[in-house]
Amino acid sequence: MQKLLIVFAAIAVGFAAAFGASGSQAAETGVVACVDGMAGEYPCRNVNLLSHLTLAELGAQDDTIKANKHWGWIDPDTGREYVIFGLTNATSFVDISDPVNPIFLGQLPSHQGISQYRDFAVYGNYLFVVADNPTQHGLQVFDLTDLRNVQSPPVTFSEAAHYAGFVAGHSLWMDEETGFLYVYRTVGDSCGSGVQIVNVQNPLQPTFAGCFGADQTPLSTGECLVYDGPDHDYHGHEMCFVGSDDNVTIVDVTNKSLPVTVADFDYPGIARAHQGDLTPDLHYWLLGDMMDEHHYGYNTRTYAFDITDLDNPVVLGHFENTTTSIDHDIILIGNKMYQANWRAGLRILDIRSLPDMTFRELGYFDTVPDSDSVGHTGAFAPYPLWSGGVVTISDTETGLYVLQPTVDRMYLPVMMRM
Repeated sequence: MQKLLIVFAAIAVGFAAAFGASGSQAAETGVVACVDGMAGEYPCRNVNLLSHLTLAELGAQDDTIKANKHWGWIDPDTGREYVIFGLTNATSFVDISDPVNPIFLGQLPSHQGISQYRDFAVYGNYLFVVADNPTQHGLQVFDLTDLRNVQSPPVTFSEAAHYAGFVAGHSLWMDEETGFLYVYRTVGDSCGSGVQIVNVQNPLQPTFAGCFGADQTPLSTGECLVYDGPDHDYHGHEMCFVGSDDNVTIVDVTNKSLPVTVADFDYPGIARAHQGDLTPDLHYWLLGDMMDEHHYGYNTRTYAFDITDLDNPVVLGHFENTTTSIDHDIILIGNKMYQANWRAGLRILDIRSLPDMTFRELGYFDTVPDSDSVGHTGAFAPYPLWSGGVVTISDTETGLYVLQPTVDRMYLPVMMRM
């Protein structure tokens, strides 16, 4: 629900940003406009550059520190907007309330060790941080309201709590409606590298709630929610949609002590089923495969499934873009897919053709100007849930990009659900 509420709040501001800003206004704010296919040094289409922070400006002490996932939080009391940015040794925080003039506020150091991957989930005013490393990192809990009190940035923040119910985890999903956190590919617990379910209804006192997926490892990531889609057999059930590398699964986790696999299937071209998102009406599930381009020489592919019958999902096929890079994380907003495609940067696609797979690319911003090759560096994750239609991208080598797509937003709410 939080994603949808943020989107509706952003729509009103976004119309002004998209349709009311003149070229002279953009120049006065220092925006680097996308003109004739370039925004400064960056190839682009229909996406302007508002600001950019390098890894050094995000607190990286030297060239060995790289970036990974990022997420966001909009303070419900102040309306200020904060990027939560993952580095290999810390979590950095950036105030982008003025997206043209971001402010690096400081860092929460890693609980222990260096990690190539770090992931985040927000529940109310609390942040949960997991790291994919073999040390005793566990789950960090951070009080996001601490960001309100920064007087002389940058500062070093402290954990509000820590959960040691596992050693390491690969990724997180927070079901804000139920207060359960899903930790994918845990290590050092009883879940067998599956998913540990953690009750964080009291964020400062997380407790173990259950496991699933130990027989389907390695798991990548998933999305869990209280289901209210077209399959009435599962209304009111808490369901997880999971990328499991060599298959994809739908799991009923209503009973945390006894989750039930509803569907377990694969698709033509599967190499490493990774991360996906559900359309707001819950009719379709779009998924990125992180290794099909590498293994089989495909162009960038996005796979789609019809999930109107959860027991019998239908593989619709794939959309293949003109780029050759590997796709990574995607987020769906209305009829748009925001996709981080490693060395091809941010890609924005119109998915209104579903169930037909003739998607249309609306715009892009390439954070790796000199290469669209198959590689695991570059644009890691998008975050399009800011006000004013702003989109941020984390790049593993070059930092944080704050962007303003200028593509038409008029049809954005068509697939919304409440």
